[in-house]
Amino acid sequence: MIDRRRFIGTGIAAAGVMALPTMSRAHVIKPSFELYDTHAHFYTNDVDTYPFNARTARYGPEIMVAKAMRFPQTPREVFPFWEESGIGKGAGVQYSSTYRFDNRYLLDISAEHPDKIIPVVILDPVDPETPATLERMAHENRIAGVRFTGTPTNGEFAFFSDAAAPTWQMANQLGLLIVLMPIGGDTAAAMASVAVQAARYPNVNILLDHIGFPRPEALPETWGLTPQHLSLRSHHNVYYKYTTLLIEQLHAAEIAEQPFLEHMVQTFGANKMTWGSDVGNTPGSMFGWVQYALASADGLSMGDKHGLFHDTAEAIHVPGGRGAA
Repeated sequence: MIDRRRFIGTGIAAAGVMALPTMSRAHVIKPSFELYDTHAHFYTNDVDTYPFNARTARYGPEIMVAKAMRFPQTPREVFPFWEESGIGKGAGVQYSSTYRFDNRYLLDISAEHPDKIIPVVILDPVDPETPATLERMAHENRIAGVRFTGTPTNGEFAFFSDAAAPTWQMANQLGLLIVLMPIGGDTAAAMASVAVQAARYPNVNILLDHIGFPRPEALPETWGLTPQHLSLRSHHNVYYKYTTLLIEQLHAAEIAEQPFLEHMVQTFGANKMTWGSDVGNTPGSMFGWVQYALASADGLSMGDKHGLFHDTAEAIHVPGGRGAA
């Protein structure tokens, strides 16, 4: 199996010239409504203005910087893909692998294209300055939310720690979206922590990247959902992001994505689900990956397709936040 993170570090993969995914083009699915991409990464090779901070790149900053220098993902590159795929707008999700907590490039292009790019920044959840930064960015930059990701230390994710409470409180006050991607550790325990935060901060909409990493190969009877995943259904403010990464993982495990997606929609509801392309990170033909996502939704009702591919995302990505409850 191809190691995804290593593969995306190559120039060929970043260029998208590899035939990955390979799929029949005999029937191209053209959506009848504009899609909303909730997972788009942008970065530029203008390093004089926006220097890289690629310390979080998994296989070393040199590979990430080489990729970004040769194949930048600016609106000039991303917008034609969006247009070709029927995507009307999207969430610009800060790319930690290039800029970490320096959100200037994302905020600048969002200001230039306010109707196309809705910013979701990345900040340090335990930095004492983060609450004030969130408040300023909500008012000045019209951010829709903030993303927290990382691996646990001594079994605890920083964004679930007591030190992160002031940041969550500010997001709750502003009505911002918090996008979570816990990496590694005990998935069931992480989902239990999501439930605690959802109850504690009811004015924060929580969007789980990659649906919280279900593993259908390990739990086939529930398509990979743990009891802790399922318990999140009782929280009105938890949402689930269906992504290219999930489709990649299903392909690697030789599991069909259509019944997987249908089970997720049946379990959580399309009004609680969004879709994201992962452009700027995923290797291969981005148009092809969108086709896989659209094909996997073939059995859904038109209302559910609207919810998954547009309406839910539009409802929870609110520039500047929703305000106090």
